[in-house]
Order: sequence, then structure tokens, then C-alpha cells
Amino acid sequence: MRLRNIVPLTLFLGVIVASLYPAPPKDSPRITDTVRVVQYTEDGVAAVFSQAEGSLSMGSGSVIHPEGFILTNDHVIANRPGVVLLKGQKPLNYRIIGALPEKDLCLLKIDTDAPLANIKLGRSNDLLTGEPILCAGNPGGRGVVYSRGIVSSPRFMLSAPNALVMYYFSNDTRDRFIQFDAASNGGNSGGPLLNILGEQIGVVARKKLDEENINFAIPIDRVRENLVELFAPEIRKGFKTGITIDPLSPKTKINSVAKGSPAAKAGLKSGDTIITLGNRPVGGPVDWMAQLLKHKPGDELKLGTKSGHRKRENILKLAPYKEPEVVVLKDPKPGLHFKLCMGSFVKVPDFAKEKIVKWGVARRFDILAMAEPKKDNFAIQLEGYLKIPKDGIYRLILNSDDGSRFYIGKTSMIDNDGPHPAQDVGRLLRLRKGFLPIRIDYFEATGDESLGFFIQNGPGERESAEKLFFHESESKPNESKK
Repeated sequence: MRLRNIVPLTLFLGVIVASLYPAPPKDSPRITDTVRVVQYTEDGVAAVFSQAEGSLSMGSGSVIHPEGFILTNDHVIANRPGVVLLKGQKPLNYRIIGALPEKDLCLLKIDTDAPLANIKLGRSNDLLTGEPILCAGNPGGRGVVYSRGIVSSPRFMLSAPNALVMYYFSNDTRDRFIQFDAASNGGNSGGPLLNILGEQIGVVARKKLDEENINFAIPIDRVRENLVELFAPEIRKGFKTGITIDPLSPKTKINSVAKGSPAAKAGLKSGDTIITLGNRPVGGPVDWMAQLLKHKPGDELKLGTKSGHRKRENILKLAPYKEPEVVVLKDPKPGLHFKLCMGSFVKVPDFAKEKIVKWGVARRFDILAMAEPKKDNFAIQLEGYLKIPKDGIYRLILNSDDGSRFYIGKTSMIDNDGPHPAQDVGRLLRLRKGFLPIRIDYFEATGDESLGFFIQNGPGERESAEKLFFHESESKPNESKK
């Protein structure tokens, strides 16, 4: 039988089957809470297929905005092209909007003719051990299926050796995960973990292969806090609003307004809630960022805002993005100035208040060489310039064990502070060609030690930035005040 004959026959048989087996009434005892969650969310669960040369990788995702923005794991995509398959839709090519490999998060976009059903983002701050959850995804590439279980632990530390050891490391700042026991297998990664209200409370990320029913999800509060970095509308489109939004609020609530910014000139204030953009409502932080991606410098946004019971209209004119200032160096030399102090630290110290016991120029990030003969309980500050090869959008990544901070001028840009094993924290920035004044503060408590700084320009592998570090003079740094 030819394919053109099969399709009409299949549709005809589907109608017959539907009439023979009608859906149960809404008040049927078969329609449990679990069934209601599935019915409420299944149109927003995505089967994701990423393609590499000679292979096809399978994963999952969730539609978080009706205009086709899909949340998944970075390891599912790994900078590869591919397609997304939704219920009742044909396969659609995706494009990558933003990726955070260190948080294992990736934001995709598909183009559709009509708005998509999306899954509501919940909160993970109040999860209860034992509360019911559903795991939705694409295990084995078989399409979207569900499994049910409970929250086994709301705040589980993946890399901890055991509970006894961690009892003595209460200051540890590494990320926690949701542990759950619902069935999760290869292909579930990137899919939503749902509570019984049908809200997404996590992104399925990992499992423990040598034990049964031990699976892990990234808490949705951590996802929410990183959505600004994934969308990054101002950096990607080259404009500035001067607004920061509360990522954990269900509404588009303004956290702060920069002095002298377009938002300040428009009369916006901290605590205001943005309720409309143009003639359409703003449904929350995700909707706000999705709409900003449609604009460019010079656009005038008509905003409806609310403060208490008072509503008003504001005109926000998007100013061009202002990149950090660069300088001209007359005689740049490779490496960064460093200074060393000793002490037992749980966060990066204020070096102005510490006794500096050693200083010099570091041409490589050899922590033990800078700290010699100490191997534990010290802090290092590095200062100089980062050479930006050309104008563009860059990801700068700071890796450390233990804590570290990265500054451009006097402004903190990356916070990787606190006791923890080696971990990355990155930030997307729009930068100009030239020498960027920078500072890196670092401390080592006990155990292993490491410090690295990396740069990424567009898609592809990150590169060590050591060859891009320069200083201008060999002058001796100021000694301590202690």
C-alpha cells in the first residue's frame, strides 16, 4: 500500500478507535491528581534530538514560553544542531539562544506559527521530603512519557564523600540538587521535574548508576537565577535598560534601577511591577526577557507599571549598551601582579586589611609557586589587564578551588566565592577591543587548590586567558595596613 493511502486510513481508524473508547468523564475516579498533571503539562514537554557527525543524541526539555523557548541541559545539546518534537507538532529545528555549561543549562528557540503550551515555573525553596513528583521526558528516544515518585531529598550535595565528612564543612557553598526516586533513564536529561500542581520544580540532570532509583534534578530556583544569563537580551541586542528584575518573583518585579539609566529617566523605581509592554501583558521575568530580545537600541518601550494600587504608564527609551572602559598600555608586559597574605579564610578577604607577605609577577596561574612554601590557608590577589582581541560578545569563566572573585575595574563581575572544590562560574559580557583593567581575588582553605580563567568568543571551546594577561610596570605593590 502506498504511503498516501496509509495516512488517510490511519486517521479514519483513529476516529473509529476514539469513538469506541471515549474519554472518561472529568469526575471519574480514574482522573487522579497524577492524570491531571499529565494532561496539564504534556503539550509542554519536549523530546530533544541533537545531531553530531554519525550519531544522534536524545534528551528532553520543557517549553517555558509560548513563543518557543525551551529549557534543557547543556550536556544534551553540547553546541550541536538538532530538532525538537512536541505533541501534535512536526519536528522543528532549534537554535541555541544561550548556554551555561557550568550549570548544565541551555536555552533553545524553535519557530512556530502559533503559541505553544508552556509549563509554569514553580519554586524549589519549600520542597518537602516525601512530597509527590512526576518526571517527564524522552527516555531512550521513545517520545514523551511520565513516571511518578517522591522527593527523596530537597537539597542533596552530589560530590560530597559522605554525611559525616560534610558535617565538619558547614560553610561549603557548592550547588545542591533535588534527589528523587521516579524512574529516570538515558534521554530524560533536560526534562521537567513536576510537583502535583503541575509546576516545574527542577530540570532532570543526572542519575547514580550503581544504585537504584537515585536521580537528581537542578532546583528550579537556581534555574530562575540563571535565566538572565541564558536570555541576556541587553548584551545580545546591545542596549541598556538600567533595570534588574527579581528572578524568583511570579511577576515582573523591579529589584533595582541604576542611577542615571534609561529606567531612572523613565521614572521607574525599585519595587514597581511591570504589567504591560506595548499593548500586551507581561507574564513574569521569562516573558519580560523574551520580549526584550525583539528590541534594539533607540526603541521606545511603552510600559504599564504598578506600585501598590497605583498604575501608570512609562516610556523607556533603550540606550546603547556601554561596554567597560579599556585603556592603552605604552609598554605591556606578560603576566599579572600578585600579592599574598596568610590566614584561615572562608571567603575572599579584604586585602587592604591583610598583611602582605609576598608579591611579584605571575606569568602563569601556578598557585603553589605564588604561595610557596604554604600549601593551605592563604589568599592571593592578582591585578593587571586582560587583552580583548576585538569588539564582541564574550563569556569569561572563573574556575577555582576554593573561592574567588573577578572584577573589571572596581566592579565585581563573577562571584565564585566560598569553600568548594574546583568549579566554574561564567558571565556573558559585551566587550571592546583593548586592555581591560581587571582583578582576581582568591583564597585557599585546605585540601586541593586551583585557579583558572578562561575566555570564549562565540560557539566553541573555551581557551585559557593566561596569554592575554598583561601588566604595565614592575613597581612594588603597596604593603599591608596590618
